[in-house]
Amino acid sequence: MKNVKKMAGMTFAVLLLASCQETEDQPPSTEDTDSPSETTPDEEEAVEAKESNEDSQDNGDEETSDEPVDQTVDGASDGFEETQASPSYSIETHAYVTETGYLTAFNIKRGEDEEGIAEKSLMQSLIENDPTTLEILGSYAELTVDMPTLNVKFTEKGGGALSTTSAQTTFFYSSLFGISDLYGIEEIVFTNPEGEENVIVAQRLVDKPLIVEEERGISRGYYTMYDKELEQTNFLAGVDVGEQVADENGEPLSFPETVEAMKTVDQEEATYSSAMVKGVEVVDASLENETATVRFTSDEETVTEPDLIVFENAMQLAALDFRVEELRLINETLEESTTYPFAVK
Repeated sequence: MKNVKKMAGMTFAVLLLASCQETEDQPPSTEDTDSPSETTPDEEEAVEAKESNEDSQDNGDEETSDEPVDQTVDGASDGFEETQASPSYSIETHAYVTETGYLTAFNIKRGEDEEGIAEKSLMQSLIENDPTTLEILGSYAELTVDMPTLNVKFTEKGGGALSTTSAQTTFFYSSLFGISDLYGIEEIVFTNPEGEENVIVAQRLVDKPLIVEEERGISRGYYTMYDKELEQTNFLAGVDVGEQVADENGEPLSFPETVEAMKTVDQEEATYSSAMVKGVEVVDASLENETATVRFTSDEETVTEPDLIVFENAMQLAALDFRVEELRLINETLEESTTYPFAVK
């Protein structure tokens, strides 16, 4: 693996950017061959009361036996312990200079905000990860969201034309398009203080909406890069490092195909690795009704908690590329099911 040199001052963290069986006793018989053919009024009353109590007990037993022993949600957890992560999340980016060029890595962080508003999280992620020295987006622009459009209006004349280095320009757009894509933004509109779509943004003249898919390409899959300085694992998008993002017919990979592709690294001497360490085995991956589900096993002797966190984060980023509402990870070894909801759009 080639050495990776991290560009000084270019790492950004986002402050913002979760039976028992019952044996039913048969009621005792009230028929007695030795009993007289007639009973007294008191005896009749006693027998009726007894039969009434027995009928009530039988009805209660029947109601109890009709209830299912294990209650599961959507039949996905198989009775496993279920956990729901916070709906609030943010995306952060980290800039690197490698021997082959500039690379922008991503990461996802879950917060404690129970509202999980996508627009709020998107804008905070963009502002906190602005790689320009003068923090163009946070200091000179006003951001609004009208899904699936991000509007960036500069509040000061020439705000977007502020000087940036070539590296900053590259990282600015890579972070902008990457974060926007992960939040479901399809186009970005830049305007000057007069509302005109004719503005210079980080050394680039922008006079029409920028289409995220055209700028970034189809994103599928994420791979790991360990940052020694931060002591954390970040993730490179497959589209940025030449990994498989489409099938032999040129069609974008499906979610199951994406997860399968993420098991290995195609590029020789790559500076990154698969997020699935030895001992983590994906049993099944699916996407249905805007819910992505990944069932997997983990070798308890070799797979560590940090290994599982890296795997979980990679799956979250991969799922976001499919605009899902939530991701469900089911660890069949630990018998745990964790749901990761994504911010309400």
